[in-house]
Amino acid sequence: MSVIRGLLRGQGGPAGGVVQHTVGNAMVLHAEETISAEAQSLALTVVEDADNDVVVLDLGHSLPIGSWESMALVLPRRRRGIRLMACGSYGDTAAMAGQWLSERLNRTVIAPDGELIRGAGGGLFVHSTPNSGWIRFRPGKPPTWDAKRYPAPMWDKAATERRASSSTGEIEPLPGGVWIHDVRDPETVAEHRQRLVTDVPCQPEVMTVLLGCPGTAPLSLDDVVRFWRGLDPQSRDRARFVQYGDVRLPEGEAFGQALADLLATGVICYTGVPIGAPYKYEIRAVRADGVLGWQPFALELGYVPRSRDTVKGRRPAVLRHRAPLPHVEEIESRTYWYAPDAVIEVVQAGLWVRSAQVPPNADQIRDLRLDPEGSRLVFDDSVADRTGRMRELAEDLAARVESSTGPEHTLLSTSELVRQRPAGRAEAVLVATAPPIVIRAPREAPQPAVTAVPAPMAEAVVHPAVAVRPVPAPVADRVPPVAAPIAPPVPVAEPATVAVPPVPPAAVPVRAEPSSHPEPAGPPPVPIGPVAVPEPAVTPVTARSVAGTEPVAAPPAPVAPPAPVAPPGMAAAELVVPPAAAPDRPAGAAPPPAVTAAPPRPAPGPVDLGVRHQPVPAASASALLPKRRQLDDERAWLRRALSRDFDTMASSVARIMSEHPGLQGSGGVSADDILADSVAVRLYLSGRGAAVDVGLRSGTIGPHVPFARCVVAGLSRLPSYRGAAIYRTSPLAAEWAYYRQRRPVTDWSFVTALTAPCSGQPGDTDVLIWSMTARRTALLEPAGDDRVEDRVLFLPGTHFKILELREPAGDQRGAILMREIGATEIGPDGRVDPGRASFDELAATSLRRSLNRWAEAEPARRVGSAARDRFGVLPGLDRRPADEEVSGG
Repeated sequence: MSVIRGLLRGQGGPAGGVVQHTVGNAMVLHAEETISAEAQSLALTVVEDADNDVVVLDLGHSLPIGSWESMALVLPRRRRGIRLMACGSYGDTAAMAGQWLSERLNRTVIAPDGELIRGAGGGLFVHSTPNSGWIRFRPGKPPTWDAKRYPAPMWDKAATERRASSSTGEIEPLPGGVWIHDVRDPETVAEHRQRLVTDVPCQPEVMTVLLGCPGTAPLSLDDVVRFWRGLDPQSRDRARFVQYGDVRLPEGEAFGQALADLLATGVICYTGVPIGAPYKYEIRAVRADGVLGWQPFALELGYVPRSRDTVKGRRPAVLRHRAPLPHVEEIESRTYWYAPDAVIEVVQAGLWVRSAQVPPNADQIRDLRLDPEGSRLVFDDSVADRTGRMRELAEDLAARVESSTGPEHTLLSTSELVRQRPAGRAEAVLVATAPPIVIRAPREAPQPAVTAVPAPMAEAVVHPAVAVRPVPAPVADRVPPVAAPIAPPVPVAEPATVAVPPVPPAAVPVRAEPSSHPEPAGPPPVPIGPVAVPEPAVTPVTARSVAGTEPVAAPPAPVAPPAPVAPPGMAAAELVVPPAAAPDRPAGAAPPPAVTAAPPRPAPGPVDLGVRHQPVPAASASALLPKRRQLDDERAWLRRALSRDFDTMASSVARIMSEHPGLQGSGGVSADDILADSVAVRLYLSGRGAAVDVGLRSGTIGPHVPFARCVVAGLSRLPSYRGAAIYRTSPLAAEWAYYRQRRPVTDWSFVTALTAPCSGQPGDTDVLIWSMTARRTALLEPAGDDRVEDRVLFLPGTHFKILELREPAGDQRGAILMREIGATEIGPDGRVDPGRASFDELAATSLRRSLNRWAEAEPARRVGSAARDRFGVLPGLDRRPADEEVSGG
């Protein structure tokens, strides 16, 4: 009898096989012999209820639902209510148990009627059928609907039911708010729903409204208006909008400004997605590929509607921000003391280091929009004699904030931002890099000509049905156009002179950065710029390389383009050039016969390799399309050359494009052309790509050229990567000798690297590259042994600066640290700014940290067996058999 009284008083002990234990904030009722991991996890994470006892029923196979009477016996007799939830085999019967327990115990019971979904920070969300939610049961009274979420926020009733907003859009409630998205790709939506459910917190006074879904069609603002009209005034005040995916916006308009104008009221936007607990969360910017990136310093932006369409919208107000550093003094709104002569101001795009007196260009810096790919760390250079001081402070700040924003920030001066072009075009920059090389030009050569060769466009990715302005590329990606030689040098006397046309005053000179190594004897390097003069005079100079490679002799008029040469140890690729297919064939020339590369054959034995700098390719041999040229000929060649293989590959690539709208339309390019470029990328990433790189490094004309041009166009639509890239190789002695000169190098092929080390990748040296514009290839990676996880590609014409060298010794691995040279480092005269050494230190520091971090973790296998040979050659160099003639053609 005493045992029964104890059970009725809730003192524990067995009652029909049921026992009670307090776990976290909940009482768990479970079978005597065990408690499930699911019940423990739920009890440990659930939020405490101030008005009710939280009870978890662990309804496993050993405790059937018929044990309710036993459960009632072990629950304490109190006047407080019960918040009941169940897990296990009968978790969906909590509402039934709630009704029974309410009558049995004479207590109010709140139980979920529907699927119990666990949100961020211990919140619970009940959602499955219409009118699902938390139901309140009271003895002798009918049940009533209580809330959708627990703990219930003030806006809970504003987001309870899933409903259509258009024929393709849907308004979906989430634990942390509302999600308005396209519904035509349920698999992609389901993937992102899981992230939003588990990461976005349910804030008591703020309703997060996420618009769009990465990887699906852009969302119409009409869907947002239909949602907004259904909100009460209080819920409207609590709404915080987030651009989570593509949204159809007016041309050139900011997301928040478009919303304010359309809704005719002030709106507040988060600068990213909130993740974490309701009272302790962080904002993460949403990158173009849907990945959550850096933490902005400006957290909430307020927009007001314009009085009329012709008026420019006001700059958004930074309503809430986070401090740039811990324990810094805020001397005025969003402005912090940093040094006796400098302050840090939080702006939309990042941080601004300036003097206490506001410079005259402040509006332009404050107007700069946030870049989801990374923060901008700007220093003021409006006062010339203080520029060095401001740069020094900004570099110090950059090193300190990297731990919070990550390495994805760009250091810029205010003048660089002010003069930036609005277009998002990434073009090549030339720098002198190589030592003197003897070039024997043909005895009969035409007069030389020089033509500007731009790099591929960084095209804006938009939905084909929406007319929008191309989004400006990140500042670090914008590079001014530079000229490159495309014709052979004029023959001159031995030993080592070539003819170079004179440069008019308008030309932009290019030179190498200062080096600690002595320069070879001879005249200084000749600057190269755009030339448009008839019959230029010829000035003999010592042959020295410009743009990282030596001048090259152009090949004779094309007859039968040579097949790409396979690298040592690799069979040749099967590339076919149909008749009349070479896009750079001179008008009136006879079409070349069809050429087929040698069929696959056993790999040859060891070859004695020599090393040289890659030659600057002629326009007809470059992967970079000349100006004012479309890719129509190259794409037509690709379709003809690959024929059935193209059709087979196109079907799988088309499916990928349908799942990622960013690949469906861009800058007026047709869907068929985008498909052709994407197929070229997919094929390049397979085994065929190795021969393409060999051809590009050699500077020869061949079928690899139109193929590579299509690849460049396809890669330009893929997400960019900023940060440390790595691969392993074993440099030859000659390669170490070249790199010890510490001169910038240019690679005219594709440079392949990884975003993290690969276990089992051969090589005694780690090559680390700080990337600003490399492209992620995950969307188009092939299957099988050709697949490479976490691969990134640098486009042809990318320039690199060598930062550190450490040759392997004993058990210590070697290391080569280099960085991509960005557009902002090129001065008005077209030369690399020698004062940008700070970039070197920042990049080297980040690379060293990445290397140390990777050394502590076990690397994963990322490279398929058939792709191991894609990582051997160092950027800017070429490995050729020792007996092969070194020529430019």
